[in-house]
Amino acid sequence: MSKKPAALSVLTANRLSDGVAVFLDFEGAWSTIFAEASVASNPDEVRALEDRGAYDAQRNIIVEPYLVEVRKIDGTLVPVRQRERVRAAGPSILGDVPGYVAPPAPQPRIREAA
Repeated sequence: MSKKPAALSVLTANRLSDGVAVFLDFEGAWSTIFAEASVASNPDEVRALEDRGAYDAQRNIIVEPYLVEVRKIDGTLVPVRQRERVRAAGPSILGDVPGYVAPPAPQPRIREAA
């Protein structure tokens, strides 16, 4: 896992059953919703996240758990690295991807005659 914990971190992995990106939540479950992720702000909390990730990886629930550095921007947690922003937002490709939810279609703008 991580060698040096960040100031604020969350734990992510991929769910083994379908490969979807997941985040460890406050209840110790794996959520697909980034906003539900448990945030570690000190070395003891980081260790607890890493231990849970290693435990669940051994039980074949998730694969490749690792820490993600996050920052608070306007009261919202945002991953520091672009890769993690993409993982948090969901798949960036269209198609039959588990966990993918298509965004709503844009509404056409109606122009009024001048």
